Amino acid sequence: MAKTTKQSRALSVTKTVIVYVVLIALCLAFIIPYLWMIVTSLRTEMAYNSTGFTLLPIDENGKLAFHFENYKEAFVALDLGTVFLNTMIVCVVNTVANLFFNSLAAYGFARLKFFGRDNIFKVTLFSMMVPGTVMLVPNYLICDFLGITDSLVALILPFLMSVYNIFLLRQQFMGVDKEIEEAAKIEGASVFRIYFRIVLPLVRPMLVVLGITTFMWNYSNYLWPYIVNSDPSLRTLSTSLAELMGADYDLTVQLAGAVIVSAPMIIVFFVLQRYIIGGTMAGAIK
Repeated sequence: MAKTTKQSRALSVTKTVIVYVVLIALCLAFIIPYLWMIVTSLRTEMAYNSTGFTLLPIDENGKLAFHFENYKEAFVALDLGTVFLNTMIVCVVNTVANLFFNSLAAYGFARLKFFGRDNIFKVTLFSMMVPGTVMLVPNYLICDFLGITDSLVALILPFLMSVYNIFLLRQQFMGVDKEIEEAAKIEGASVFRIYFRIVLPLVRPMLVVLGITTFMWNYSNYLWPYIVNSDPSLRTLSTSLAELMGADYDLTVQLAGAVIVSAPMIIVFFVLQRYIIGGTMAGAIK
């Protein structure tokens, strides 16, 4: 019996070690390229060409040297002040509007009774099967017809709704106890008041998760801003970085630009990761 117990413990320890080894390997596979990008952005082009791959910012003589002038040049090339403001306007407005309209639609599908509700919801879910690139031309033609191309409105209007967010929020609303809403109705609360003041706070963890993911998606969106906007003053961070990568700049300057653009999202993730994990777990439990 004791021998069997020792064997089971040894097997458990072996499995744990294997899991940690695999996880560490995966972490290194993701971290090392980003670390290399940061290190290379702090070097000169000559040092990079002479020494090749290294995880230390060394010069051509093998000595540590930090060249922050790459970031100054990338800052100017990106026109960071303008494009960062444009990106924040698009991301914040899109995220707030997206959560509001999607939660309204989700609550309607979850609680309101109207003709064809289930069929409309099925059709809505079916639209998830349509690749986003297929909708680029129709969306552009609609924006052109409305006269909003070359404006920040064109970066917001087509993305006010998300079928994926509607589906997740609907599932959350359906998990809310109906007795709470019925008690509010007895007290004379309207449907919108029940939605906004009672039900919405109960699904706050999922709202936080969807808010973060929606913000991050809009932050990194490149293809649509590149298609619909040709005005340089309306560029976002992703399109400005793409232009920097395609211009005649040193690789070290281009990588400095990539670090500048990616740093805010890295910071946001580390600051809000407990909310992301907590919201995801709350959704899984429900």
